[in-house]
Amino acid sequence: MPTLSVRIVSAGVLVASTGLMSCSTPRTGAAGAAADLWSAAAQTYSAGDYAKAADNLERLIGGESPYVARAIPWYLALTSGMARGYMDLADRYTSGARINKAGALAFRLKATRYRTLASGFALRFAQQTDRLSDIPLGSVPLAFAFPKGSAGEPALLSRIGSGFEITPAEQETAETLATQRGVLLAVCLASGAPNDIAKSREILGRPSPSISRAAFGNAIAQMLTSEAALFTREKLNEPDKAAILQERADRVLVEAARVGSARIGLVVSPAAQ
Repeated sequence: MPTLSVRIVSAGVLVASTGLMSCSTPRTGAAGAAADLWSAAAQTYSAGDYAKAADNLERLIGGESPYVARAIPWYLALTSGMARGYMDLADRYTSGARINKAGALAFRLKATRYRTLASGFALRFAQQTDRLSDIPLGSVPLAFAFPKGSAGEPALLSRIGSGFEITPAEQETAETLATQRGVLLAVCLASGAPNDIAKSREILGRPSPSISRAAFGNAIAQMLTSEAALFTREKLNEPDKAAILQERADRVLVEAARVGSARIGLVVSPAAQ
Protein backbone atom coordinates (compact mmCIF):
# COMPACT_ATOMS: atom_id res chain seq x y z
CA MET A 1 0.00 0.00 0.00
CA PRO A 2 1.46 3.44 -0.86
CA THR A 3 2.56 5.59 2.05
CA LEU A 4 0.43 8.55 3.02
CA SER A 5 3.05 11.05 1.90
CA VAL A 6 3.12 9.55 -1.59
CA ARG A 7 -0.64 9.48 -1.79
CA ILE A 8 -0.89 13.07 -0.66
CA VAL A 9 1.55 14.19 -3.33
CA SER A 10 -0.34 12.27 -5.96
CA ALA A 11 -3.51 14.01 -4.84
CA GLY A 12 -1.96 17.35 -5.63
CA VAL A 13 -1.00 18.80 -2.27
CA LEU A 14 1.19 21.87 -2.55
CA VAL A 15 3.71 21.47 0.24
CA ALA A 16 4.94 25.03 -0.08
CA SER A 17 1.53 26.43 0.74
CA THR A 18 0.87 24.27 3.76
CA GLY A 19 4.15 24.23 5.67
CA LEU A 20 6.94 21.74 6.15
CA MET A 21 6.23 18.07 5.55
CA SER A 22 8.26 15.61 7.56
CA CYS A 23 9.77 14.01 4.48
CA SER A 24 11.45 17.31 3.59
CA THR A 25 12.54 18.51 7.02
CA PRO A 26 16.19 18.24 8.05
CA ARG A 27 17.12 15.54 10.50
CA THR A 28 18.28 16.82 13.85
CA GLY A 29 20.28 13.99 15.39
CA ALA A 30 22.58 16.13 17.53
CA ALA A 31 21.45 16.36 21.14
CA GLY A 32 22.11 20.09 21.25
CA ALA A 33 20.09 20.80 18.12
CA ALA A 34 17.20 18.69 19.43
CA ALA A 35 17.24 20.53 22.75
CA ASP A 36 17.18 23.85 20.90
CA LEU A 37 14.18 22.74 18.83
CA TRP A 38 12.37 21.53 21.94
CA SER A 39 13.02 24.84 23.68
CA ALA A 40 11.96 26.81 20.60
CA ALA A 41 8.74 24.80 20.34
CA ALA A 42 7.94 25.52 23.99
CA GLN A 43 8.63 29.22 23.59
CA THR A 44 6.62 29.70 20.41
CA TYR A 45 3.76 27.61 21.80
CA SER A 46 3.71 29.70 24.98
CA ALA A 47 3.66 32.87 22.88
CA GLY A 48 0.67 31.58 20.90
CA ASP A 49 2.63 31.21 17.64
CA TYR A 50 1.25 27.75 16.99
CA ALA A 51 2.28 27.54 13.34
CA LYS A 52 5.92 28.12 14.28
CA ALA A 53 5.66 25.72 17.21
CA ALA A 54 4.35 23.05 14.82
CA ASP A 55 7.27 23.67 12.46
CA ASN A 56 9.77 23.28 15.32
CA LEU A 57 8.14 20.06 16.49
CA GLU A 58 8.00 18.66 12.96
CA ARG A 59 11.72 19.21 12.52
CA LEU A 60 12.29 17.60 15.91
CA ILE A 61 10.32 14.43 15.19
CA GLY A 62 12.05 14.15 11.82
CA GLY A 63 15.25 13.28 13.66
CA GLU A 64 16.40 10.99 16.43
CA SER A 65 16.66 12.24 19.99
CA PRO A 66 15.30 11.55 23.48
CA TYR A 67 12.66 14.23 22.81
CA VAL A 68 10.90 12.50 19.93
CA ALA A 69 8.43 10.38 21.93
CA ARG A 70 7.36 13.49 23.84
CA ALA A 71 7.16 15.67 20.76
CA ILE A 72 4.86 13.34 18.79
CA PRO A 73 1.73 13.67 21.01
CA TRP A 74 2.28 17.42 21.25
CA TYR A 75 2.61 17.78 17.48
CA LEU A 76 -0.52 15.72 16.84
CA ALA A 77 -2.67 17.75 19.22
CA LEU A 78 -1.29 21.02 17.89
CA THR A 79 -1.71 20.37 14.16
CA SER A 80 -5.15 18.84 14.63
CA GLY A 81 -6.19 21.86 16.68
CA MET A 82 -4.96 24.26 14.02
CA ALA A 83 -6.94 22.36 11.39
CA ARG A 84 -10.04 22.52 13.56
CA GLY A 85 -9.69 26.26 14.09
CA TYR A 86 -9.43 26.97 10.38
CA MET A 87 -12.31 24.61 9.63
CA ASP A 88 -14.50 26.53 12.07
CA LEU A 89 -13.56 29.84 10.44
CA ALA A 90 -14.37 28.47 6.99
CA ASP A 91 -17.73 27.19 8.17
CA ARG A 92 -18.63 30.58 9.67
CA TYR A 93 -17.75 32.39 6.44
CA THR A 94 -19.83 29.88 4.49
CA SER A 95 -22.79 30.56 6.79
CA GLY A 96 -22.24 34.31 6.45
CA ALA A 97 -22.28 34.04 2.65
CA ARG A 98 -25.76 32.55 2.75
CA ILE A 99 -27.05 35.52 4.74
CA ASN A 100 -25.07 38.41 3.27
CA LYS A 101 -26.00 38.12 -0.40
CA ALA A 102 -24.20 41.34 -1.37
CA GLY A 103 -20.95 40.20 0.22
CA ALA A 104 -21.34 36.51 -0.57
CA LEU A 105 -18.39 36.31 -2.95
CA ALA A 106 -15.96 37.83 -0.46
CA PHE A 107 -17.25 35.50 2.26
CA ARG A 108 -16.86 32.44 0.03
CA LEU A 109 -13.31 33.43 -0.92
CA LYS A 110 -12.46 33.63 2.77
CA ALA A 111 -14.05 30.24 3.36
CA THR A 112 -11.95 28.73 0.57
CA ARG A 113 -8.77 30.28 1.96
CA TYR A 114 -9.37 28.92 5.44
CA ARG A 115 -10.29 25.47 4.15
CA THR A 116 -7.01 25.40 2.25
CA LEU A 117 -5.14 26.29 5.44
CA ALA A 118 -7.11 23.67 7.36
CA SER A 119 -6.28 21.08 4.71
CA GLY A 120 -2.57 21.71 5.11
CA PHE A 121 -2.63 21.18 8.86
CA ALA A 122 -5.03 18.22 8.64
CA LEU A 123 -2.71 16.42 6.20
CA ARG A 124 0.38 17.19 8.26
CA PHE A 125 -1.46 15.81 11.28
CA ALA A 126 -2.63 12.70 9.43
CA GLN A 127 0.80 12.00 7.99
CA GLN A 128 2.35 11.78 11.45
CA THR A 129 -0.31 9.67 13.15
CA ASP A 130 1.64 6.53 12.29
CA ARG A 131 4.32 7.83 14.64
CA LEU A 132 2.19 6.63 17.55
CA SER A 133 4.00 3.34 17.03
CA ASP A 134 7.30 5.12 17.83
CA ILE A 135 6.10 5.92 21.35
CA PRO A 136 7.13 3.10 23.71
CA LEU A 137 4.29 0.92 24.96
CA GLY A 138 2.70 2.14 28.14
CA SER A 139 1.27 5.58 28.86
CA VAL A 140 1.64 8.39 26.33
CA PRO A 141 3.52 11.44 27.66
CA LEU A 142 1.77 14.81 27.54
CA ALA A 143 4.83 17.02 27.86
CA PHE A 144 3.25 20.35 26.97
CA ALA A 145 1.50 23.16 28.79
CA PHE A 146 -2.18 23.98 28.75
CA PRO A 147 -2.71 26.42 25.86
CA LYS A 148 -4.24 29.86 25.65
CA GLY A 149 -7.80 30.48 24.57
CA SER A 150 -11.41 29.90 25.52
CA ALA A 151 -13.70 26.98 24.80
CA GLY A 152 -16.60 29.28 23.94
CA GLU A 153 -17.08 30.42 20.36
CA PRO A 154 -15.54 33.88 19.90
CA ALA A 155 -18.08 36.64 19.33
CA LEU A 156 -16.32 37.61 16.10
CA LEU A 157 -16.98 34.15 14.65
CA SER A 158 -20.65 34.48 15.52
CA ARG A 159 -20.74 37.85 13.75
CA ILE A 160 -19.10 36.37 10.66
CA GLY A 161 -21.58 33.50 10.65
CA SER A 162 -24.41 36.02 10.85
CA GLY A 163 -23.21 37.77 7.71
CA PHE A 164 -21.61 40.84 9.27
CA GLU A 165 -18.59 42.27 7.48
CA ILE A 166 -15.67 42.89 9.81
CA THR A 167 -12.48 44.94 9.46
CA PRO A 168 -9.13 43.45 8.42
CA ALA A 169 -7.87 43.87 11.98
CA GLU A 170 -10.92 42.02 13.28
CA GLN A 171 -10.35 39.28 10.72
CA GLU A 172 -6.83 38.73 12.08
CA THR A 173 -8.20 38.65 15.61
CA ALA A 174 -10.88 36.17 14.58
CA GLU A 175 -8.24 33.91 13.04
CA THR A 176 -6.12 34.03 16.20
CA LEU A 177 -9.07 33.32 18.46
CA ALA A 178 -10.35 30.49 16.26
CA THR A 179 -7.01 28.69 16.12
CA GLN A 180 -6.45 29.18 19.85
CA ARG A 181 -9.85 27.64 20.51
CA GLY A 182 -9.16 24.79 18.09
CA VAL A 183 -5.87 23.94 19.79
CA LEU A 184 -7.38 24.22 23.25
CA LEU A 185 -10.22 21.81 22.40
CA ALA A 186 -7.78 19.40 20.72
CA VAL A 187 -5.58 19.44 23.81
CA CYS A 188 -8.59 18.72 26.01
CA LEU A 189 -9.51 15.76 23.84
CA ALA A 190 -5.93 14.50 23.66
CA SER A 191 -5.56 14.69 27.44
CA GLY A 192 -8.67 12.58 28.01
CA ALA A 193 -10.92 15.45 29.08
CA PRO A 194 -12.97 16.42 26.00
CA ASN A 195 -14.50 19.90 26.38
CA ASP A 196 -13.50 19.94 30.07
CA ILE A 197 -11.12 22.88 30.48
CA ALA A 198 -10.67 22.53 34.22
CA LYS A 199 -9.96 18.80 34.07
CA SER A 200 -7.52 19.10 31.18
CA ARG A 201 -5.67 21.94 32.92
CA GLU A 202 -5.41 19.80 36.05
CA ILE A 203 -4.10 16.81 34.09
CA LEU A 204 -1.44 18.83 32.28
CA GLY A 205 -0.43 20.50 35.54
CA ARG A 206 0.60 17.21 37.12
CA PRO A 207 4.23 16.14 37.35
CA SER A 208 5.02 14.11 34.21
CA PRO A 209 1.43 14.10 32.86
CA SER A 210 0.41 11.20 30.65
CA ILE A 211 -2.60 9.34 29.27
CA SER A 212 -3.24 5.70 28.49
CA ARG A 213 -2.29 4.58 25.01
CA ALA A 214 -5.84 3.45 24.28
CA ALA A 215 -7.40 6.76 25.35
CA PHE A 216 -4.90 8.80 23.36
CA GLY A 217 -5.36 6.64 20.28
CA ASN A 218 -9.12 6.94 20.51
CA ALA A 219 -8.79 10.74 20.72
CA ILE A 220 -6.54 10.85 17.65
CA ALA A 221 -8.95 8.63 15.73
CA GLN A 222 -11.81 11.00 16.61
CA MET A 223 -9.77 13.94 15.33
CA LEU A 224 -9.02 12.15 12.06
CA THR A 225 -12.67 11.29 11.51
CA SER A 226 -13.74 14.86 12.28
CA GLU A 227 -11.19 16.36 9.90
CA ALA A 228 -12.06 13.92 7.14
CA ALA A 229 -15.26 15.97 6.82
CA LEU A 230 -13.17 18.82 5.42
CA PHE A 231 -12.72 16.85 2.20
CA THR A 232 -16.36 15.95 1.58
CA ARG A 233 -18.27 17.01 -1.52
CA GLU A 234 -19.84 19.99 0.28
CA LYS A 235 -16.44 21.43 1.23
CA LEU A 236 -13.16 20.72 -0.60
CA ASN A 237 -14.63 17.80 -2.57
CA GLU A 238 -11.52 15.62 -2.32
CA PRO A 239 -12.90 12.19 -1.43
CA ASP A 240 -9.51 10.49 -1.79
CA LYS A 241 -8.14 12.57 1.06
CA ALA A 242 -11.23 11.95 3.16
CA ALA A 243 -10.62 8.23 2.67
CA ILE A 244 -6.96 8.61 3.65
CA LEU A 245 -7.89 10.25 6.96
CA GLN A 246 -10.53 7.65 7.72
CA GLU A 247 -8.09 4.86 6.91
CA ARG A 248 -5.61 6.46 9.28
CA ALA A 249 -8.26 6.57 11.99
CA ASP A 250 -8.75 2.82 11.65
CA ARG A 251 -5.01 2.18 11.78
CA VAL A 252 -4.56 4.38 14.85
CA LEU A 253 -7.22 2.40 16.70
CA VAL A 254 -5.34 -0.82 15.96
CA GLU A 255 -2.07 0.69 17.21
CA ALA A 256 -3.78 2.09 20.31
CA ALA A 257 -5.01 -1.37 21.24
CA ARG A 258 -1.45 -2.67 21.68
CA VAL A 259 -0.71 -3.39 25.30
CA GLY A 260 2.45 -3.53 27.33
CA SER A 261 4.56 -1.19 29.35
CA ALA A 262 7.87 0.52 29.01
CA ARG A 263 9.64 3.13 31.05
CA ILE A 264 10.20 6.31 29.05
CA GLY A 265 13.48 7.83 30.17
CA LEU A 266 13.48 11.12 28.33
CA VAL A 267 15.05 14.50 28.89
CA VAL A 268 12.68 17.35 29.68
CA SER A 269 13.82 20.90 29.06
CA PRO A 270 12.97 23.47 31.75
CA ALA A 271 11.35 25.49 28.99
CA ALA A 272 8.64 22.82 28.69
CA GLN A 273 7.73 22.89 32.36
